[in-house]
Amino acid sequence: MPGIRPRDLQGAGARGAARALAGGFCLALAVTVTQAAGVLPAGAQRTPTAAVAADTILAWGDNSFGQFGNGTTTSSRTPVAVRLPAGTTVTAIAGSDTHSLALTSAGTVLAWGGNTFGQLGDGTTTSSSTPVAVRLPASTTVTAIAAGANHSLAITSTGAVFAWGENRAGQLGDGTTTSSSTPVAVRLPAGTTVTAIAGGLGHSLAVTSTGTTLAWGGNARGQLGDGTTTGSSTPITVKLPPATAVAAGDFHSLALTATDTVHAWGANSFGQLGDGSTSDSSTPVAVRLPAGVTATTVVSGADHSLALTAAGGALSWGDNGQGQLGDGTTTGSSTPVAVRVPAGATLTAVAIHRDHAVALTATATALAWSRNNEGQLGNGTITDSSEPVAVSLPAGTPITAVAAGDDHSLALVAAPASSTTTLRISPADPTTDQDVTLTATVTCDIAAPTGSITFRTNNTDLATVPLDATNTATHTTRLPAGAHTITANYTSTTTCPHSQSAATTITVADPTDPDLPITGASLPRLLGAAALLILAGAALLHRTHRP
Repeated sequence: MPGIRPRDLQGAGARGAARALAGGFCLALAVTVTQAAGVLPAGAQRTPTAAVAADTILAWGDNSFGQFGNGTTTSSRTPVAVRLPAGTTVTAIAGSDTHSLALTSAGTVLAWGGNTFGQLGDGTTTSSSTPVAVRLPASTTVTAIAAGANHSLAITSTGAVFAWGENRAGQLGDGTTTSSSTPVAVRLPAGTTVTAIAGGLGHSLAVTSTGTTLAWGGNARGQLGDGTTTGSSTPITVKLPPATAVAAGDFHSLALTATDTVHAWGANSFGQLGDGSTSDSSTPVAVRLPAGVTATTVVSGADHSLALTAAGGALSWGDNGQGQLGDGTTTGSSTPVAVRVPAGATLTAVAIHRDHAVALTATATALAWSRNNEGQLGNGTITDSSEPVAVSLPAGTPITAVAAGDDHSLALVAAPASSTTTLRISPADPTTDQDVTLTATVTCDIAAPTGSITFRTNNTDLATVPLDATNTATHTTRLPAGAHTITANYTSTTTCPHSQSAATTITVADPTDPDLPITGASLPRLLGAAALLILAGAALLHRTHRP
């Protein structure tokens, strides 16, 4: 049976049977990787169309197990929306063999799809075609998520790690090989704080705040990186320089070091370690990146690997039978080759599970390549592609993150950015001989606002003033008598959208006007004038009545 994979069997039932067998026989199944959230560049549009609401997750490809989360098991070659609970804001997504995960802004986790091993974490082994809440311990706040083939992982705000689902190889890291349908604590070394996680077919990885890489679970091909092929149900230390990120494949692992180099270890039959050989290694070896290239992200497929570069490109190596290297060929490579990114495109994030990849671009669109038998490339076809093709996202729908499952893909739709400009006017009832101070302050929900404020009265520009370090602009002027409708108009130089303050109408009075109304501002002048009149009258009376 070695070499048989679910994708080689026909029909959802056969795929399900093969996946179930995988847990017991360690077939070469899919890998789940962590995915980086993309950041929109200056000038990118973040306003979604009416067709897709903000904070929506889109899914496409195979939906046999309900991994779309839309209440059906109907597959789709183009993106459809996940049915999130009302009021939910999602900040991260992850995909796996048959299930999907989402991290919410409240620090909770949602899961949907297949649940044979309890990988949904809701206390059952019943699959769900709509999102269910993971039963985290009370008062737990999650900050990051990842998924293995049939297990799930989460980092908490305290740097602890929880895991749930299949545990036959010890991939939950709790010291047992008993699967769990609710989260259990990974037995981290005392005092350890975790900053990054990844899950593979039967093993898990983590990076600590000190840069140490930990690994646990199956180790038949040296994927734990400790120099042995002995599995461990608790975390052990990988013999590696300080790292910042990790990725887990079927039987191999990757790490991005603090010096932006890439190391790999474990199975290497297809050259997935990228060192120019096809020999397994139970300790990390350096990937042979081209000279001068800086890696920024690593992800792993079943038998291939990929790194994003600082220039916005991608390099890949390993198995390429389905075009998973994205270089326009189906020829494997034991050293990195360049993904054929479309001219002018810049990649900011990428996700791989088994064969196919989904990438996020700097313009908030998505590209995908490799196997497409279930429509997982999202371009409306089931034709494989050995180079990136555009995902058919709804028109005008920007995305901020991507994830890949076995035969399905996910994308997180960008929430619309907003900015608010407030205007203060002092004094509120000025006269023509008084200075009027206009103060505008801008707030923005995605970044510190930069740009300028244009103050206007009755649609006539008064002045344009740059925002200062406190996001405030101030202008002092004198206004002619009459009614003035004043606004502060923010012009942005970042991804913060433009905004305008509410219009404020004031009436500027002429202090020499005999009909000047008595107001808080004019009263002192009137009292002063009255006092002068009294003094003048007194002087006149004094002169008139002098003896």
